[in-house]
Amino acid sequence: MSKIVHNKMKKGRFCIVFLFLAIIFIPIFLGALNSIETKNLLLKFSVKKSDSEISKNITLRSETGGLVGVAVKGFEKEGVSVKQPEIIFDKEGEKNAELVFNVSAIEEGVHVGHLEATGENNVLIIPIVFEVESRDVLFDGNLEIPSKYSNLVQGESMILQLNIFDLLSGGGTKTGLGSSSVEITYKVHDLGGNVLISENENFVVDEKVLVTKTIDFPKDIEVGQYVLSATIKYKSSTGTATEMFRIVKKEKQGIINFGDGVNNTLMILIFIAFIFVVLILFFVYIIRDRDKLLIELREFNDEELKRNKSLLNEQMKFARLRKRKTQSELAKEYRTKIKRIKKIQKERIREAKKLRDKGKINEMKKKITDWKKRGYNTSMMELKLGSLSHTEMKSLVDKWRKKYRY
Repeated sequence: MSKIVHNKMKKGRFCIVFLFLAIIFIPIFLGALNSIETKNLLLKFSVKKSDSEISKNITLRSETGGLVGVAVKGFEKEGVSVKQPEIIFDKEGEKNAELVFNVSAIEEGVHVGHLEATGENNVLIIPIVFEVESRDVLFDGNLEIPSKYSNLVQGESMILQLNIFDLLSGGGTKTGLGSSSVEITYKVHDLGGNVLISENENFVVDEKVLVTKTIDFPKDIEVGQYVLSATIKYKSSTGTATEMFRIVKKEKQGIINFGDGVNNTLMILIFIAFIFVVLILFFVYIIRDRDKLLIELREFNDEELKRNKSLLNEQMKFARLRKRKTQSELAKEYRTKIKRIKKIQKERIREAKKLRDKGKINEMKKKITDWKKRGYNTSMMELKLGSLSHTEMKSLVDKWRKKYRY
């Protein structure tokens, strides 16, 4: 019976461990099924307006091999294309998707789209930001989105900074172009090539100027990646600057809030996982604690039986020397007393298991402690054998207690 219980408990532990490992590794396994990966998280570059074509490569990697479709999407006019719309990969192979940009067919300014690589198990999106500046750029700029706005909540406003500078200042002439009025166009592009927000401003620039701009975003703007661009125009000069950012959902304020800069959802998932592990460990501890008590009781029963057999054997030797009873009578009496001890011990195990199954662990501990005390203080009369006198029995018991040190 104990073996059956032990096997059931082993199976239960195995199931718990298997479930825990499944929770951890199934998402990893499913992720491994995705067949297309890339080293290029973004393709962003700037060129001067010309009549030439420019090629750019995006490195793709396939874990499973097979056919992968490659397409460029989001550009309003022709001028951007993929040289090879289908690529055949070997297993765990790596190849380049070559993109061709016909600069003569594309207007000056910022153009946004994406490369779409379609494999057997997933679709990979790689943003493309293509800046076309004039042949001669007189005013250019650096666009900066503060880190607090790089993940912007739907409906919030963004404060950006644009540092505009005269490229001729300190260069070909000492004073540059002097005070000049430039036109700045701010745009927000999605990866589908759509312009969602467009605003214009005029500034007078003398060598350089730092512009601070606030852009408001609608509450219904979709979650995802976006490109913010600033085009700086002065006569025939066109300079560009771009930065990427992300629109995210507003997180509901829950009971647990870990503060700014911390992903509350991730922290809550970690907290739940921690509680889950603690519960498993607690459950395993209870099972082991219950098993430990039963093992402890069985060990005590074995030791008690061994000690009592030793005392009965000493009595049999003494009784044979005194010829109180025959050998067969003494053996029969010996077996009867051993049988009685074993019966008591079986009843202890049965009672302990009942308490264990009911979850009464503290009561189970008290019972075992009490049984041990009774065993250590075994009554002389309970184990008296072969018509020994009280004095004779006391002498044997004293020697026996010295031998077992209690």
